[in-house]
Amino acid sequence: MSIKVESANITIDEEYLKEERERAKHAYQELLSGDIDMTGWVTLPDEITDEKFDALNKAADKIRSDSDYLIVVGIGGSFLGACTVIDMLDKGRGAKVLFAGHGFDPVELSETLKEAESGDYSVCVISKSGGTAEIISTFGIIRERMLERYGREETAKRTYVITGADGFLSDLAKEEGMVTFGIPDNIGGRYSVFTDGGLLPIAAAGIDIKALVGAAAKAKAEDFNAEDSFDYAVMRQLLAEGTAAADKTPKAAEIYEFCDRKLVMFGEWLKQLFGESEGKEGKGIVPMSLLFSRDLHSMGQFLQQGSPIFYETMIRQDADFDVDFTVPDDVPQPFAGMKMSKIERGMETGVTKAHIDAGTPVITIHFNKLDEESVGELLYWFKVQCAVSVLLLGVDPFNQPGVVAYKSEMRKAL
Repeated sequence: MSIKVESANITIDEEYLKEERERAKHAYQELLSGDIDMTGWVTLPDEITDEKFDALNKAADKIRSDSDYLIVVGIGGSFLGACTVIDMLDKGRGAKVLFAGHGFDPVELSETLKEAESGDYSVCVISKSGGTAEIISTFGIIRERMLERYGREETAKRTYVITGADGFLSDLAKEEGMVTFGIPDNIGGRYSVFTDGGLLPIAAAGIDIKALVGAAAKAKAEDFNAEDSFDYAVMRQLLAEGTAAADKTPKAAEIYEFCDRKLVMFGEWLKQLFGESEGKEGKGIVPMSLLFSRDLHSMGQFLQQGSPIFYETMIRQDADFDVDFTVPDDVPQPFAGMKMSKIERGMETGVTKAHIDAGTPVITIHFNKLDEESVGELLYWFKVQCAVSVLLLGVDPFNQPGVVAYKSEMRKAL
């Protein structure tokens, strides 16, 4: 396993830790068994065929040949997974992928359309139900613009529909002859990054989806066999109950921290993954994310001396940066002549040490570098850790009754 987990200011009784490790292993076996609903994502990396990769890559090639831009219309897991991977790995080798449909903001949609219409574009609409309010509203507006520009037949050729077997989008795709891909019934949105809905936009951006999924399959085979494989999941729950922190204070919030801007959307993905999986029945840890050093100038004081209701999870890329700068000699010491990357690493190390010295529980998760292999492993590893952690908490990781409730009330209000 290339992912390494360290911890500080976390103390767990050895016998209790042993018991919790056994519970975590049992929870993982439950996930593998398929006996729990909505766990199709667990074995999915092993099940994607070469024919499926070929079909996705063929569609992605068509998008790149037709279009400068691809607008992905989706919300929640229907865009966060793809957006995360593209932000982490995009090298400008494919179409520029824009995202819409994750809200009702007309100004944002106008800006997205303005950029896409500066060149040629295609659209990929993703909705399992085919009736999500944000998605069908946004897609309807974009399709209307495409019909005006490209006409009916060409618009159909530039539209890629990823949906369930039945619903508005499925019916429209059949009528118009649009390219369609599916969403498995047994995989929920926040666990869906390796489904067609995640992989097609990722491939359109020029990223190697076979290597990405292959890394997830390798993680499934190799990353969860050691005694301490699930210690991150275990530590989360013991910190929440107040038995792991040095001050024995129950921790209500987990703050994901990173020093690389390319991980910002990864933080958003983690917030949905953990928040929607865990926040039920009056339980759960509030997930937050911060980018250092930017957010140290707004949240650093609270992290150092504020209410001890949180712990920190620092996510660190260990590889060197692809580019670097040297600070000019006429800048005051100690920065003159220093590499920017050295300052960044010093900030990262110094902040972590200061927070540890202040008594805050800190978990540090190391991964190798930003490439398909490391990112595929990281995404799969976090999905497993999340599901195991939530099972240890005693709630269902895969439903979202609160989301159903707000959608119902929104429709009444409209």
